[in-house]
Amino acid sequence: MVYVISGGPGFGKSVLIDGLRKLGYPVGGEIARAIIQQELETGGRLLPWKDSSGFEKLVIHERIRFFESIGEEEIAFSDRGLPDQAAFSVYKKKALSKQLKEALARNQYAKKVFLTPPWRQIYRNDLIRTETFEEAVLIHECIVNTYLEFGYEPINLPKVSPELRTAFILEAL
Repeated sequence: MVYVISGGPGFGKSVLIDGLRKLGYPVGGEIARAIIQQELETGGRLLPWKDSSGFEKLVIHERIRFFESIGEEEIAFSDRGLPDQAAFSVYKKKALSKQLKEALARNQYAKKVFLTPPWRQIYRNDLIRTETFEEAVLIHECIVNTYLEFGYEPINLPKVSPELRTAFILEAL
C-alpha cells in the first residue's frame, strides 16, 4: 500500500520521505523535481514550460512504475502522487489530460494522505522551486481540494520536527 505525502512546494515533504527511507520503507521521491533537475543539467526539453505534455507523460509513467513496484501488503510512501498532477493542472487552469484521467482511475493510493501544511518558517526557494510562499499556499489549496475530490482523507501533519512528523505518520497508519 502506497501512502502519499503531499502539500504545497517547500513545506517539508522531501525531508519526511528521506527519513522514511532511512527507516527502511520503500519510497518514491519527488519525480517531477528530479526530472526538471536532470533536464536542466543535460539541456533537455522535457520541462513543463517547454513540453508540458511530454513532461506530464514522463511523470505519470514514473509515478505508476513506483506504484506498481509495491506489493499489496507492503507499506511504502510517495512524495506526491497522481492526484498532485491533477492539482497542478487545476492550478494552471488546464484541463486534465486523457492519460492523467486514466491513470487516476487505475491507480488508487491508500485513502489516508498526509499533508504538509503551509509553513513560512521552513519555506525556501531554489532553482526549481521558484514559487513565492503565497503561490505555494495556493498550490497547496488546489492539492487539498483535488485529494478530497478523488475521495482521499487528507491528514494535516503538525508543524513539528521531521522526526515527530514521521512518528505522527507511523502512528496514524
